[in-house]
Amino acid sequence: MNKFLRAVLIFYLVFFSLMSFSQDESEPKKKLPDILQLNGYVKDLQVVSFGNNLDSIITDNLVHNRLNLKAYLSNSITAAVEIRNRIFYGERVKMTPGFGQFVDVDDGYFDLSWLIVDKNSLVIHSIIDRAWMNWSADKWDIRLGRQRINWGVNLVWNPNDLFNVFNYIDFDYEERPGSDALRIQYYRTDISSIELAVKPGKNKNETVIAGMYKFNKWNYDFQFLGSLYYEDIAIGAGWAGNLKNAGFKGEATYFHPKNNITDTSGVLNVSVSYDYSFKNAVYIHGSVLYNSNGTSDIMSISQTDVFSSALSAKNLMPTKFSLFGQVSGNVTPLLRADLAGIYGTGLNILFAMPSLSYSIKENWEIVLLGQMFFMKSSGANGNIGNSVYIRLKWSF
Repeated sequence: MNKFLRAVLIFYLVFFSLMSFSQDESEPKKKLPDILQLNGYVKDLQVVSFGNNLDSIITDNLVHNRLNLKAYLSNSITAAVEIRNRIFYGERVKMTPGFGQFVDVDDGYFDLSWLIVDKNSLVIHSIIDRAWMNWSADKWDIRLGRQRINWGVNLVWNPNDLFNVFNYIDFDYEERPGSDALRIQYYRTDISSIELAVKPGKNKNETVIAGMYKFNKWNYDFQFLGSLYYEDIAIGAGWAGNLKNAGFKGEATYFHPKNNITDTSGVLNVSVSYDYSFKNAVYIHGSVLYNSNGTSDIMSISQTDVFSSALSAKNLMPTKFSLFGQVSGNVTPLLRADLAGIYGTGLNILFAMPSLSYSIKENWEIVLLGQMFFMKSSGANGNIGNSVYIRLKWSF
């Protein structure tokens, strides 16, 4: 607790010190409300989980708060800090030994997460998942600190996302994870740019250094990248455009051990997606993922590995081929329905996620969502788990 309070106090001292001298004397002085911007949300998530046997029902509760603070320190300098606060309680907390240590994970260079309360029936956790300063002028944009570096072009699987790949199943984390990194962007023209990003690690095998070139040709956005990616050398490419009125996107990255160029154990990940919106606002989306290192051996993975949160651009799914499908549309102007699913060939993995979202009023939303998991080795119908979520969200 003291560690957390000290860190927050130090941040605000540094933050407001920067504000005092960062503004150019030639610029008119701005009032505090013009400099600072604060927004966020509070969510209450109720969860019921169960398997084939409805006698084993487990309930969870999560109160999730986010605070986003941004400061426009001058015409060229912007700073931001975003804090994620979560309160866990319920049966799963009581039934899971070390639950607090399980959620207290920070994969960044600096540990900016804190267990404020760690009890058998209650866990309160906070993490600063954004903390950066940005300088921009003319054709340059430089950002240092904890940030999201999104190089992926697809909506579900991103082999090009070398810095902070996300898990589609983790629907309650819309902001997605960030990285402690330096990112430099140079815009050669209005339609082309060069980018360099460095994510330092404790040693060279925990470090990512990558460069990317982007340009537009034939009404398509193209990108090419190269990287020292942990223990590998990675090269990749991606595109985004339209086939007639439908979105057509794809990306691919090849990973090869950097200490053994003659090694034949390289891994190729390729994803291609297609999406289309009809005039009646019905939206469809399909995607295919190929993982050359995927498996069809059911004995080589555990159930917890199937949709693990510990994903990487090199390992987005355990199967060689994976398929994604989604259809959504408005039932009424305020009620939207969505159905999404993932199927992994070979292992016969199936994940389904239906949902209904309703806009109660401005800044208020309620969501009813289900998640169902199936795998061929698990009993009569292969069901390995189900969850039903009810989420109330207030944004400010």
